[in-house]
Amino acid sequence: MISIWVGRLSAWASTPAVWGLFVTGAIIYIVSQWHVRLVALLAQYFLIGILFSRLFADRPEMALVKMLVGWLICGALHLSARIREEVNPREAPRHGKAEIPFRLVTLFTLTVAAAMAAQHYPLPFVPPDLTLACYLLAVLALLFIGTEADAVVVGVGLLNLLTALDLFYSAQDPAILVTGMILIIELLVGLAISYLAVRQVPEGEP
Repeated sequence: MISIWVGRLSAWASTPAVWGLFVTGAIIYIVSQWHVRLVALLAQYFLIGILFSRLFADRPEMALVKMLVGWLICGALHLSARIREEVNPREAPRHGKAEIPFRLVTLFTLTVAAAMAAQHYPLPFVPPDLTLACYLLAVLALLFIGTEADAVVVGVGLLNLLTALDLFYSAQDPAILVTGMILIIELLVGLAISYLAVRQVPEGEP
């Protein structure tokens, strides 16, 4: 009975969660302050947990584990950001206000392309809203990896791409073994990003 209600709730909330992924990804892409980006990433993993609860309606604990692993990654990134701030407190944002119009136009264009691709090229055995989520996460990954110099944001793009692949595969075959392997890969990638983020910043001048 509980699994039935969880499935109904996740099916109702999945479409708002998909567009919530877009909003949180847009915040990470446009805003340069790491505090705001971290809060957006925390919210993004909460929404990812909602989407996976639909795929794992009979095993909702798997969706919870995915959410908790994402929050653990956020904790590691928060620690690395604090270390970066202590090493170089005057570190400038990676992009300025002059880039915001370009980023808005690029984000809008690729989002429209993702929505059209989800409509005209649906993924096999994947519900329409989750198909859109896969395309949106792939678009965000493309933006983060292709236009950012910050190791943290590039890493978030890689994590978004892994999440899109995880959604696609879990819709085909929600096997616990493969899901666990992907979780381990995501955790290792998150820890590697946290380490590289600290190594990327030079020490500030006295």
